[in-house]
Amino acid sequence: MKHYIIATIVTSFLFASCKLVNVTDVSPVNQLEDANAITSVEKAQSALYGAYGILNGNTLAFNYYMPAAACLMGLTMDPVQDGFGYADNNPATSHYWLENMYSGGYKMINMSNHIISKTSVLSGDDPRKKRIIGEAKYLRAMSYFYLLRLFGEFYDTTSNYGMVLRLDPVKDAEVFPRSGVRATYDVINKDLDEAILETNDFTSTFYASKIAARALKSKVLLYQQRYAEAAAMAKQVATSGQRNLEDTFKTIFSKKIRDTREVIFQTPFDAGTNINNKCYAFNAWFAPSGYYMNFMKGDARESMAIRVTGTRIRNGKFIAGQVDGAPSNSDTEYFIRLAEIYLVQAEAIVRSGGSLAEAREALNIVRKRALMPDITIDDKAGLLNAIREEKIRELGAESGEEWYDLVRYASKGELDIKTFKPDFMGRQRYILPIPLKSIQASGKIVEQNPGY
Repeated sequence: MKHYIIATIVTSFLFASCKLVNVTDVSPVNQLEDANAITSVEKAQSALYGAYGILNGNTLAFNYYMPAAACLMGLTMDPVQDGFGYADNNPATSHYWLENMYSGGYKMINMSNHIISKTSVLSGDDPRKKRIIGEAKYLRAMSYFYLLRLFGEFYDTTSNYGMVLRLDPVKDAEVFPRSGVRATYDVINKDLDEAILETNDFTSTFYASKIAARALKSKVLLYQQRYAEAAAMAKQVATSGQRNLEDTFKTIFSKKIRDTREVIFQTPFDAGTNINNKCYAFNAWFAPSGYYMNFMKGDARESMAIRVTGTRIRNGKFIAGQVDGAPSNSDTEYFIRLAEIYLVQAEAIVRSGGSLAEAREALNIVRKRALMPDITIDDKAGLLNAIREEKIRELGAESGEEWYDLVRYASKGELDIKTFKPDFMGRQRYILPIPLKSIQASGKIVEQNPGY
């Protein structure tokens, strides 16, 4: 874990004494002291460790708030005490989760911009430069994708409500308006294409790699409704042999970060430098929802996904345990694991007009591992629904993927979210509001999402 000690130091320095700048709440890079500027490949590598540290840093944006908010908005988590409006799909525009998710995403983007721009002009032909830049592009792409799903109309490529796009480090308080959804996807895809070329082959779940870039791109293409391309990319990941499903569903969550075969990209954690309290929060502050508990009945994954101890019902995926021989309430975030890619492939095949038999095969690979019988549905609508439901069984109470699926399916008229959430306020609650502080800091040049 020594790299993440470096990450904590670098991240703390870069974003100390942060003030609201533009809409991104990040410190301009011209505030960096000369001693910490990227003047060598070694310093570029240290800065990259700092960028990775943001995923598990004290903002808690990527590791805790984003997955928790999406799970609460969706179907698998209920608040034990206060859901802060997320469970009702109606959070306040000034809530600290909202602000941390938004600013945390832009901190990662600004840090990535800094690494890319400064490393690109370093002299010499050190081969590490290419890999460092590629990993930073992956992190930038992932950040824009996560921000777009929460704060932009990601389901409509014609929408003007995309993200504020910045591809250079923040140097002053100049304000930029929001770009459209299509333009946001263009930036994400370009970064991922270059990350596929520039990153290394897979070596660790903690670092961006070619397979991680391909896996994320398969999801991006699915959301963008480029279905044939999404299916092909997901198949390339699934058949690469670099990652394999664990033998049992339980093994994924008992291994956590140790010698995992299935996880493609995740955050590290330990008992000392990566404390995030996620285990405690995902067991004490949020509980499996009534819908999720009923939905999982009869599925072989139920006893692992939902832990029942006496009268206490808990999320079984994030149970505190031993890390490096010490007890820890920290836990990981499974940004991408192979089971999800099989389900992305299955949906993309169906939506592209491909073979339903091939789509069922991808779906049933996941079900076989779960000791569940094959799906035999032979009509398009029924199979799409089966795939969406399988994602709840496989990925429930992890990252809120079922919420984004509900939005995507509802936006195409394939379901009504009110069927699942009777008090749902309608289309204007598909996404979250831009934090009020950021709107005000921009002089309202950055437009708020409709309905907020």
